[in-house]
Amino acid sequence: WAATAMTNSAIITTLLVTPYLVACMLHLDRTMGGRVGLGLVFLFAALGHFLKTEVMMAMLPPWVPARRSLIYLSGVVEVLFAVAVLALPNPSYLGWTIILYLIAIFPANVYAASQRVPFGAHSIGLRYLFIRFPLQLVLILWAYWFLIKPD
Repeated sequence: WAATAMTNSAIITTLLVTPYLVACMLHLDRTMGGRVGLGLVFLFAALGHFLKTEVMMAMLPPWVPARRSLIYLSGVVEVLFAVAVLALPNPSYLGWTIILYLIAIFPANVYAASQRVPFGAHSIGLRYLFIRFPLQLVLILWAYWFLIKPD
């Protein structure tokens, strides 16, 4: 189960951190490097909404209305986040919006893990949250550090 859980986490971590490290090594704008990484993570996440829609719908409880539309809408929101983190000159309000979004969507991961939804590593059950929760915290802290409190 660890390999399954670690694959997506490794992809997300690599997308998040690599642009920052490249910016550091090349003496470029580190804040922009952090923002590029966050944008890449949101683009990667958005892909799942459009390519794995059916499975992502299973991450939401059956009582949630318009699940397909909600999955597509959240994918569009994530694409907009990816563009906005790069395009906005002073994105502190975007940072708070992203943090609230990351908090708001986390219960879907808890539900998917508790129901062992066969998407990513949710199928391993609640143990997945030992990897997903720290990753979610890293994303929240990253958004804070590079969008709300740059430099």
